[in-house]
Amino acid sequence: MNLLTINSFDCSAQSSGGVNQTTVILTRYFTHQCGINCYLGFFENNLPQFEPLPEFKGRILLNCRFEEKAFEAFLRTNQIDIVQVNFLKKHNLKTIPQIYKIAHQCGAKVIYAFHMCPGFQSVTYGSWERVKYGWLHHDNAIEETKKWILTQTKWFWGGLARRILQPKYRVPLDSCDKLVVLSKYYFDTYAYFADTKPNNKMTAIGNALRFNEYASKQDIEKKEKTILVVARFDEYIKRVSLQLRAWKQICDDSQFADWKFQIVGDGRDKDFYKYLVRKWNLPRVEFTGRQDPKEYYRKASLFLMTSTAEGWGMVLTEAQQMGVPIIAMDSYGALHDIIENGVNGRIVPNDDLKAFQAAIKELMLNDGLRQKMAITSVKLSKRFEIEKILQKWLQLFNETFKTSK
Repeated sequence: MNLLTINSFDCSAQSSGGVNQTTVILTRYFTHQCGINCYLGFFENNLPQFEPLPEFKGRILLNCRFEEKAFEAFLRTNQIDIVQVNFLKKHNLKTIPQIYKIAHQCGAKVIYAFHMCPGFQSVTYGSWERVKYGWLHHDNAIEETKKWILTQTKWFWGGLARRILQPKYRVPLDSCDKLVVLSKYYFDTYAYFADTKPNNKMTAIGNALRFNEYASKQDIEKKEKTILVVARFDEYIKRVSLQLRAWKQICDDSQFADWKFQIVGDGRDKDFYKYLVRKWNLPRVEFTGRQDPKEYYRKASLFLMTSTAEGWGMVLTEAQQMGVPIIAMDSYGALHDIIENGVNGRIVPNDDLKAFQAAIKELMLNDGLRQKMAITSVKLSKRFEIEKILQKWLQLFNETFKTSK
């Protein structure tokens, strides 16, 4: 079988980003374990400092003008059976009907993989705390004020956003043979934004684990009293300020004096988060910068997430396989594929800071429950082992490929 994957960017093992990393993992397994010939199409070359992934047998640079003859020649020359289009940037979406038309002319089938949470474009979060900081420190003040206003007025413009976004969801759905989303909980949401109903084109395949190791019971017993956050410092999406605010209500309690709060990551809002730590006089908060998080997972006892939306949240499954129970706000559907509430973590209502704080305190105080959840986290994380995710993709390829014969 010959597979052409189309991404917005070229692909490298050294590059970050969920779509890139997922492409790397699957391409390596397709090539080395399954004997699939893999090719790559991309719209922008963003890898001057990195080596392109060598597993691809060929590449084609596309552009928004989309040269149909060159694309057709590539498909025919390499006898492509399946074209998998990963979520594209908005200015490239208009090429999907052309990709679909030419692929069918060449006897290939098209799979569209949507790697985000449907409707993520309409999710807003602007905090008054960030607005004040922006004006006081001349840091994106106007932009942060706009975000706050959008958040406060979403009741007014939310319906309009759905109508504006509709083509971004309907066009790919109409121009593919199969649509892959990350969770079955996204079927209804995707259909809502596409202004249609869920149909048999839709299937769900989550992301695979990145690590090849799991925490043992002995590893879990050695864990430190550390609450861990691994995130890009982007308040609009990650809302790390909510986690710091939760810590503010917890850290002065003498019962938790031996706990610390560790934040792994970097980004544009780093100075804002450090400002909050100083303003609120928060003790035992450590900023590590951007690091490989594996060693931090090994030591941590709890993991927090408050994102406004995620497609999957690979840091969650990474934390789980290293035996770290998760406490997360219920802001996106795939969370329920990853966390079984009360079994391997806690899911609290979105924006409910009191419930979030209560869940954190509960697991900080209950060593037995926390360790039980940690052991279960490791066990349940194996649902997302690469071999199991790979089999789902292979089954989809085979079913889709057979319909073209």
